[in-house]
Amino acid sequence: MANLNSQWSYLIVEELIRQGCNYFCISPGSRSTFLTVAVAQNPRANSKIFYDERGSAFHALGYAKATGKPAALICTSGTAAANYFPAIIEACQDSVPLIVLTADRPPELRDTGANQTIDQVKIFGDYLNWYFEIPVPDENISTQFILTTIDQAYYKAMHTPQGPVHINCMFREPFFSMVKPVEFQTDIIKKWKLSGSPFTSYKKPENGNNFKPDPEIILQLNNTKRGIIFAGKLDNKSDAESVFELAKKIGWPVFADIVSGLRIGTDSELIIEHYDLLLLSDSFKKSLDPKTIIQFGKRFVSKRLLKYLDEFKPANYFLIDDSPNRYDPIHIISERIVTNINQFCKSLLPHIQSNIDNSWYESIQSENIKISNLLEKEFTLEIPISEISVALNISKHSPTNSGLFLASSMPIRDMDMFANKNENSIVVAANRGASGIDGTIASAIGFAQGNQTLITLIIGDLASIHDLNSLHQLSSTDYPVIIVILNNHGGGIFSFLPISEHTEVFEKYFATPHELNFKDAASLFHVNYYHPKSNKEFLENYVSAIKVQQSAIIEISIDRNENHKLHKDIFSKITELLEN
Repeated sequence: MANLNSQWSYLIVEELIRQGCNYFCISPGSRSTFLTVAVAQNPRANSKIFYDERGSAFHALGYAKATGKPAALICTSGTAAANYFPAIIEACQDSVPLIVLTADRPPELRDTGANQTIDQVKIFGDYLNWYFEIPVPDENISTQFILTTIDQAYYKAMHTPQGPVHINCMFREPFFSMVKPVEFQTDIIKKWKLSGSPFTSYKKPENGNNFKPDPEIILQLNNTKRGIIFAGKLDNKSDAESVFELAKKIGWPVFADIVSGLRIGTDSELIIEHYDLLLLSDSFKKSLDPKTIIQFGKRFVSKRLLKYLDEFKPANYFLIDDSPNRYDPIHIISERIVTNINQFCKSLLPHIQSNIDNSWYESIQSENIKISNLLEKEFTLEIPISEISVALNISKHSPTNSGLFLASSMPIRDMDMFANKNENSIVVAANRGASGIDGTIASAIGFAQGNQTLITLIIGDLASIHDLNSLHQLSSTDYPVIIVILNNHGGGIFSFLPISEHTEVFEKYFATPHELNFKDAASLFHVNYYHPKSNKEFLENYVSAIKVQQSAIIEISIDRNENHKLHKDIFSKITELLEN
């Protein structure tokens, strides 16, 4: 039995590598011994070891976000598998490929009270692209079955919409043996071993992603004098570049979400980076009155934009994305085009003519510049440090060819509202599928590993506490992560919600105050630590951390009430500026 366990595990790992999945996130365990050993003995396998399955899964998620390829997760049976669930939900919601390999007890130990045995069959429910259970290794089952199963799993993970797949692998004892694994007996398996290629390759139709533009759509776009492009979450650089080329040809302003790939990386006048803040003004919203909107990609961060769309309901609203999933929370999409964004833009370009209302466009551009100038004036290096000033400074000073990972709650909102556009080529990501705060540190470290570059993570104190054990991953990552922790000693985002007015319950049950800081955590995990007291000192610390190319924690102490007041004050100034 042991050498058969070994053979099947070898086939699983080898076939994953041949398909292009060679990054393995492994947590120690007994039942998964043969899978782990198969990775350890494969010279082409790149592996990372994690004590914590939850952190392992989020690391794999970040890696897959960066590379567009799945990482493989390996764990033992029991609650080890259950700890993958939050990351699997995020992967499903955000169309990120993952391959989950969980070891499990054989059938005779299920529902018997056997130690470390839970029901792992479809444990992740509907949050999967595919589930399959590999039986206990048996010499009567063709080994080709293993190869075609892995090939199918990889295809299901990568096929649009991408997402997680789960293979539950049953093993009987013994879990380790010095006996040499059985040799491959069949000619077809011997041929596979020599080929170096996957057993089954899935080929896409040559014209599968080609989009043929509808003449009526072309006519409508060419006749539109007031059109806007919404750039939501775009999954790769080529999509972002194609959307920008279309915007230049048609001449429409682009409302670019912070994770679109168009916000930081170009300073074109077409990019309206402060669109969210523009919508603070009632007069601006009334004057905007777009006749046609094209949204590229998935959801965007701005709630103000959703509220505006719900209120004004444009007649012609196109959503272009290659996923068939419905991204329409306020139910206003008039035409849903399920196609490759890059192909869609390229196919339209030869037929597009700009017919923009120049005075309308110049007005939007002028108001956007007013906000940029106001922010430059209000948030100089001499003023007290704040969450807003941190967002502005990082957007301006993150080094080109680096990355930025944004935690949920206030960090991504502040960056979306206040970050200046610039020419620095920076890849930006966030866990916005389910928008949870869990696993953010691990995701950022995986994102650095996948991008093979320095990453800046902006994160709040509660999200940092939630994922504190993932700081241990910094000791084994190959690329530095600079973690900027905005410590306002509680849940700062709740101060912006109506519940904050109910003081009798707000502070204890929602703000959840604490007196923790992260200096000792940095010491525990041997991470460089900075605690700047001013914008100037923060910038010096940030530049220093970048220069030494080592992971670091930069903790910034923020007064939660002052932060709320600062946001309200700047919103009022922007509104007054635009209304007058």
